[in-house]
Amino acid sequence: MNIHDIRKTNLLQLIGSQRKAACAERWGINPAHLSQILSHKTEKNLGDEVARRIEAAEGLPGGWMDVLQGQVPLVDPALPTGFVTIPHFDIRGSMGNGTTPPGHVEVIRDLTVHQDWLRSQGISYSGLNNLAIICGDGDSMAGTFNDGDALLVDRGVNEVRTDAVYVFSLEGDLFVKRLQRMTGGGLRMISDNPLYPPLMIEGAALEKLHIQARVLLVWNARRL
Repeated sequence: MNIHDIRKTNLLQLIGSQRKAACAERWGINPAHLSQILSHKTEKNLGDEVARRIEAAEGLPGGWMDVLQGQVPLVDPALPTGFVTIPHFDIRGSMGNGTTPPGHVEVIRDLTVHQDWLRSQGISYSGLNNLAIICGDGDSMAGTFNDGDALLVDRGVNEVRTDAVYVFSLEGDLFVKRLQRMTGGGLRMISDNPLYPPLMIEGAALEKLHIQARVLLVWNARRL
């Protein structure tokens, strides 16, 4: 399998059940061009520039598109049985007015934990390979987590199925906020810090909202 076949396979995985047109808009690709890349009848390939753009838009580490993700386990065979490695990305999701997503995402460090510990936290996730750690930035979620806290997120979640805290982009900025579904299809963006009033996302603004991940838990150590 060559690099272009690998990228096409990963591209299909990213799109999943989403609308291709919505993905094309998020990635800055002409929808017709995206269809040609995915078609088995054309020779269109996904180039380096577009691959890096997609990685940045999805909050993925640089080079993610170039490795066959379906065959890259999070479990490291060099580790004792039951342990997994979770990447910590250099991403800070704004808990305030939004931050510009980084153009290139790198892994700061890896954190190794036992799967029993993950189960003991009572969390559910879409897959081990979708787990990652990012940092919060700002004070609008104070009371739930604070500026600089490490957040364990599930990158396999790309839609709001239940009221929860999400990492998402809106109007080109990256946020970490609580999203609540409202009657009529709109979403209420909630800051857990009462100093920040909630905002409504509805109508045309919903088309500009792209869910990047769901926050599963805050990973911090506080002195007692």
